[in-house]
Amino acid sequence: MAESQENHTDAAMEEQHWKARLLNENHRRSLATVLRRVELAAWRLEDRLTRETPPQLALTRFTDPPDSAQRTALLRLAKHVRQEVAKLAADYRLEVVEESLVRSTVGEFTLFWCDLEDSRPQKLRRYGEMHPQADEVLGPSIQRLIELMLAIDGVASGKQEAILAWQDAGEPA
Repeated sequence: MAESQENHTDAAMEEQHWKARLLNENHRRSLATVLRRVELAAWRLEDRLTRETPPQLALTRFTDPPDSAQRTALLRLAKHVRQEVAKLAADYRLEVVEESLVRSTVGEFTLFWCDLEDSRPQKLRRYGEMHPQADEVLGPSIQRLIELMLAIDGVASGKQEAILAWQDAGEPA
């Protein structure tokens, strides 16, 4: 009896995952990559829609928020998108990828550090002549941002000295 039940369970599992046999490993990896991006976009949409007010940013202003009916519909759609992604992931036995929040932070802010290095006044000259005071006025601000990028890298990398220095730091002026 136990063997019959075990065979029935194995058959049910095999039937449940027949779709996975339709794709090879490369197909599944490609599909998973696209679905991961869709899933993250739906999550970001939900995050934006559930905020009371958009963040106050210096260089980006969010406009044209959805009205109440649109917001409700978009939240439902985002939920359906995530459900469909979950179903496809299960049906095709797509691999779950773990993403380290601290490693992602290190990677992202390291790239920003590189971009900021290319935004120093002496590098901006490649786009044309600059005012003679640009070095002394813009340069220190870019340097402070670079130092902040490196501090984020240090904290996210787990460097105790950086963590201790910034966990008790005051608010920016």
